[in-house]
Amino acid sequence: MAAEREWDIDESGVEREAVAGSPESAGGEPTGETSNAPSTGGERTEPVSQPEGDALDATGSESAETPEQPIEREGVQKRFKRSKRKELLDLIERKNTMLMELDKQLKNAKQDIAIKEDRILRLAAEFENYRRRTRAEQELHRKNSNADLIKEIIWGIDNFDRAFANLGGAEDHIQEGIRLIHAGLMDILTKAGLKEIEAQGRSFDARYHEAVGEIESDVQEGCVAQVMQRGYMLHDQVLRPARVLVSKRKQ
Repeated sequence: MAAEREWDIDESGVEREAVAGSPESAGGEPTGETSNAPSTGGERTEPVSQPEGDALDATGSESAETPEQPIEREGVQKRFKRSKRKELLDLIERKNTMLMELDKQLKNAKQDIAIKEDRILRLAAEFENYRRRTRAEQELHRKNSNADLIKEIIWGIDNFDRAFANLGGAEDHIQEGIRLIHAGLMDILTKAGLKEIEAQGRSFDARYHEAVGEIESDVQEGCVAQVMQRGYMLHDQVLRPARVLVSKRKQ
């Protein structure tokens, strides 16, 4: 018969199984036979038996799974997938919101740039017009800077015209000298921009001619029949209109 199994508690408080009739159960010395069970403090102990459902495998995990465990693991996986899906949808929604906001900011920036470009173009055009106008005014001022002086000089030229009308009895060298002085003076004034207004035989033009009367002549009616005083222009401006007599139909 097999030896009866008894349970003893050693001095360290570990419960162990003792076989009846063995030296240990009888209080004798242990035999020379060795045991595969690990010993604590030189004494052989037996592992405490556990329920079969709670037995662990070599890796420390439960050796057998209950039927509820696969179902619970599947539920955890489903909850994990739903959680991940919700996070992904939230992330996509946030990104779409950010993209819409960035697109709105981009449109506003483009509109602001277009407005500023239009303003810059307008300012550039206004500045160019101002520069041209200023340059034209400066040029006109430069041309007309001596207008008052030249206007005074042409009154002296009128005296040359009167002298030429009365040089019939003067000697030739005197006439020649006066004519040279007149020509030299007119050459200087011409270089300064002075030009005589052509009037004799031309159609009367109030812009360049000043009518002092009418006279019957062979000249076509409405044209200048006689110049009483020469007119002059300085560059493109009338410095003094020509004073003329306008021809009329003979009676």
